[in-house]
Amino acid sequence: MAKKKVEIKPVDESTHYESLMGVKETATGSLDLTEMMDLTEEDKKLLEVEEEAEWKKLWQGMPEYKQEDNPTYKTIYVHFRNKEDYEEFAKLIGQNLSDKTKSIWHPKLDRTENALLRWIVE
Repeated sequence: MAKKKVEIKPVDESTHYESLMGVKETATGSLDLTEMMDLTEEDKKLLEVEEEAEWKKLWQGMPEYKQEDNPTYKTIYVHFRNKEDYEEFAKLIGQNLSDKTKSIWHPKLDRTENALLRWIVE
């Protein structure tokens, strides 16, 4: 049985596809496609004003909220020669550290402190 020769032809795409790699998300989680568009700086400013006006419409009657600026005072990197040194350090600072621990606060940050707060309208 003889093999049949098959000719492979390139296929023309009917639509142009854009790579969205590196495209930023907006505050609402949608993609910021303004970088891909050929917009003037004036057009970009108008879009920003429209986006701001949109959230302001949705925020009517909501309570004012001020986020306190609470920056980190100092960040240091600590290196350990072995597991025993790592475990000794955990005991010294009184915190549970595991192989998955990436960062800690000292003194230990109480994450549940604000978790129990509720907004009550009377």
